[in-house]
Amino acid sequence: MSKPKTAATRYYLLTFLPAAVTVTYLPIWLNEQGVTDAQIGLINTLPMAGILLFSVFVGRLADRASDWKQAIMIGTGLSAVCSLLLGFAEGFWLILLVWTMTSLPAGLVGPVADAATMRLSLRLGFSFGVTRAWGTVGFLSMCFATGYLILWFGAASFVWLFAATCLARFLAAVALPRLRDVDQPRRKPEGTFLSREVIAAFRPWVLLPVIAGAILFANHMVMNAFSSLVWKQQGLSESTIGLLIALGAAAEAGTMFAWKRINIRYPARVLILMAGVVSILRWIGMTLSPPLWVIVLMQLGQAVTFTFSYLGCLYFIAKRTSEDISAEAQSLFGVMMQGFSILVVASFGIAFGVMGVNAFWICVGLSALAIAMVQVSLRIRGPDPSD
Repeated sequence: MSKPKTAATRYYLLTFLPAAVTVTYLPIWLNEQGVTDAQIGLINTLPMAGILLFSVFVGRLADRASDWKQAIMIGTGLSAVCSLLLGFAEGFWLILLVWTMTSLPAGLVGPVADAATMRLSLRLGFSFGVTRAWGTVGFLSMCFATGYLILWFGAASFVWLFAATCLARFLAAVALPRLRDVDQPRRKPEGTFLSREVIAAFRPWVLLPVIAGAILFANHMVMNAFSSLVWKQQGLSESTIGLLIALGAAAEAGTMFAWKRINIRYPARVLILMAGVVSILRWIGMTLSPPLWVIVLMQLGQAVTFTFSYLGCLYFIAKRTSEDISAEAQSLFGVMMQGFSILVVASFGIAFGVMGVNAFWICVGLSALAIAMVQVSLRIRGPDPSD
């Protein structure tokens, strides 16, 4: 394994560790600090709003720098420094401020890291999907480890565990190689909010499947928010629910490890289309309260519904844009994913309170819309080897 590939793999292995600690214990820690349910929701959504507002701007700045690594180091470094303040934050407003200062910088450079690593993989001939799969492996491993570590060292250890993982992510960013091709001629993108080059690249037949991928991603955020509650109401135990969630993540990682063969065989838009079709079946299953063996199959479906849509879009965007606008273009996709996630999860929450599991028909309808968008794109311009 080449040194650049090893460094990139190490970065992805460590980059999702803070998210794993957060998912596992943040709500519990906040509750112990006297933070209400409504306030917990605000603490989680304010960084997402910041990413919506500033992600494209940060992507443009990263594209203008001599190397994308600078932006990744700054974002993860700020996050690591601010995470040290969490243990001293008391009261809702101070926790909200520190958490936003910690989460926002790392979130803003996430698409930059994806764009940079994608370009590096295309240049050196390794699979970005395999590299990204190690991120899922790290996330899953840290989810399991967090529970045991907090059990051994107590609830107060959460903040220091979170800070340690933020520091590990920063050190992995420091160890990244130069990510930009020094021999590639560069030009300064022009424009205001979006560069003219990005606007030109995202023609209708390009934009439609990217929007479709963002919608399919948002449906998975619904699963993250409500699946455990649904399965608990259907009588499944907490241990079974945990295994089901882990199974979905494992299926996702397995597909990423095999991505090089999949990506060569099928055009990106066809993969996004497949993700939409399997998504319809998966979300219909969620409305039916099926037996456990069917839920297992549904969770295995994440190998297609998430991985095909997410990686399919990343590769599709990379092949439709130049290196000069890579980070900005991937940041725009990140904005779409975050925006649709906020809208869909908020709408689903209201519908779930009224309709119960039938609210998953919203996800079915959105998946059908995504399929229609990809089909329109394919009619405008059919698949070709450059996909």
